[in-house]
Amino acid sequence: MFKKLAIAAALAASTSFAAWDLYPVLDQHKGEVGTAIGYSADNYTSALTGTIGARYSVIQNLELALVLPYRFFTNYEGHDMNADGLGALTFMARYQITPTINVFTDVGFPTADESYYAKDVWSVAAGAQYSNSINSFIRFGSEIGISTHFIGSADITSMFLDANTEFEFNVTPQFTPYVGANIDVFLGYFADDGYRYNSVGGGDIDTRIYVGAKYAFNDMFEVGAYAGIWFGNGSYKDNTEKDFGTYASFKF
Repeated sequence: MFKKLAIAAALAASTSFAAWDLYPVLDQHKGEVGTAIGYSADNYTSALTGTIGARYSVIQNLELALVLPYRFFTNYEGHDMNADGLGALTFMARYQITPTINVFTDVGFPTADESYYAKDVWSVAAGAQYSNSINSFIRFGSEIGISTHFIGSADITSMFLDANTEFEFNVTPQFTPYVGANIDVFLGYFADDGYRYNSVGGGDIDTRIYVGAKYAFNDMFEVGAYAGIWFGNGSYKDNTEKDFGTYASFKF
């Protein structure tokens, strides 16, 4: 399932997308590759971003993944900003503790093009996931964690509390619509002044509601599409952002 990563690629400002998806890891020695393209737009800017990624369970219960986005264009009020290029390469690891609980950690490397991303920015996220089948028709996935962004050459870090939830509806063995929500809570900026850590800001909340559907041609090949909207009193105060996209994945 590649929808979560497709959304993350389209929404570079968001920090609430950790791990590959919200559900159990792949079986041992199973893998998946995926590609996606997503478009996002707010009152002023719009962008088109593609993503490629792969995940593989190296041993039972341990899944590793790499994801790389590419920004095709960024427009501001209809004008090309010449802000494009590679995004931040992200390494992801998930470990399944029980059939319903995973823990994860992600590391984003400073590979993004400086035309649209700050120089030397690293990101780290960690947390836990819970998923289960409510009945034969509905599957539930959730996630909570902490994410940070920091500049390698400066002692300053931004920190977020992230929570995600999703419901999948097994209409047919092939067709599965879904609905979900992402919540980012900004905890503040933390700076090392040489003596102690100071923090400023915090408390802003942004929320995204989304819907989508996926279609599995067989056990290996799947396609999907989604649409969502961000709103809140933080990054999206007085400036809601809409996004939509499509993705495809192949399991092996």
